Amino acid sequence: MAGSIKKSISFSAAAALVLFVMISFAVSYACVRAMGAKYQRSLAYSALDFAELTIDADKAKESFLTRNRSGDYDSVSRKLASYQENNSSAIKNISLVSFSNSAGGYIYDTGGKALGARLEYDSYTSSVKAELINGRNTIERKDRDGLTVYRPIRTVDDTLCGYIIVELRKPYENAYFRYILFTFAGLLLLSIVFVIVFVCVLNCRLLRPIRRMTKAALYLTGDDSASEGKDVSVIFDTDRNDEIGRLGEAFKKIFFNMNSGAEHLSQALYDANHDGMTQHLNKRCYHSMVEKFRSCNTIAAIYFDVNNLKLMNDTLGHEHGDYVIKAAADYLRKFIGENDYCFRMGGDEFLLIMTDCTYRYVDRIMDRLDKDAPYILSSDEDSIKCAISYGCAYAGGEYVYEEMLAEAEDNMYLKKAELKKQLNMPER
Repeated sequence: MAGSIKKSISFSAAAALVLFVMISFAVSYACVRAMGAKYQRSLAYSALDFAELTIDADKAKESFLTRNRSGDYDSVSRKLASYQENNSSAIKNISLVSFSNSAGGYIYDTGGKALGARLEYDSYTSSVKAELINGRNTIERKDRDGLTVYRPIRTVDDTLCGYIIVELRKPYENAYFRYILFTFAGLLLLSIVFVIVFVCVLNCRLLRPIRRMTKAALYLTGDDSASEGKDVSVIFDTDRNDEIGRLGEAFKKIFFNMNSGAEHLSQALYDANHDGMTQHLNKRCYHSMVEKFRSCNTIAAIYFDVNNLKLMNDTLGHEHGDYVIKAAADYLRKFIGENDYCFRMGGDEFLLIMTDCTYRYVDRIMDRLDKDAPYILSSDEDSIKCAISYGCAYAGGEYVYEEMLAEAEDNMYLKKAELKKQLNMPER
């Protein structure tokens, strides 16, 4: 028994220490990388600030257009080159480039590119071409070769002159990787020595008493050979209330964890059946309930669609489009009754199913929708107006559910066309 415990504890201690050293190495290297990245970013932005203060955007733009190297142009070039040379261990290049649809053109470059030299788009710059031509935001590019930062510089009349580009060399912390590795290799050896010492102490202080207790237990079970030639006298302490109490606490925690697991399961089921943006039921939930809808005595469906949403997304951005969808979802909540289900069927499509309902109940809802129409979903500040279209169908007795649904959709498209004419909306 003691031998197996010894092996188990020795292996566990060794594994724990090795794991500790490895984790320490990973954390240390990650910290060095993080500090290195922060240091590099600081260097890049300091270089950008220097270049922005040194370069006169109006004169630089004029030099680029005329290809005229004035005395001021050469002075700025020397200052940029001097700054790059003084920080050459970290800064690879500083340049000012004007971008067009076809390519970029150098205005300044500490790497020796002439005024007006062509800079072709690569895979990365092609992906941000629109931003480089528009020139409103600073762009950071980090890859194996190092950090590159693009900052737009504009003239007095807010015309884009070009992008100041600061290219940094490979992260400096890579040079220290081998030293970090050697340090932790030494720590690993020390850990092995520690494990050996730990096992020796463990053997003296814990495992030997366990072996004596094992022999005593064998003696008490009738195995005399275990204590041959020795007087064995062992007293077992059976008062373990503290440990049992702790075990009870452990079971209590398990019980509460099970309850917590049930709550998490309930939340997971909710998330599986609801749309994350609007909190209405989702299309997956709808398909699981279709058979129930087919067996209703009476049923009604109202199809909803948002007019002008695509134009809103294309013109003002998806953030405004999301606002409209959420506004539509909030508006539809007013019409959901006790036996009703509202589903988000697609991007801007919603479906309200009313089960076991009367025609008067449906008619009241349609009256409310008609009184609200055209219900504008977009905010007052938006230049594009989005309204909600709707179409209803009611069925009872013997009916074909799909035909009823198609009728509601057709009526929705009629309302959609009506609202477009009423609000003078474009056909998209």
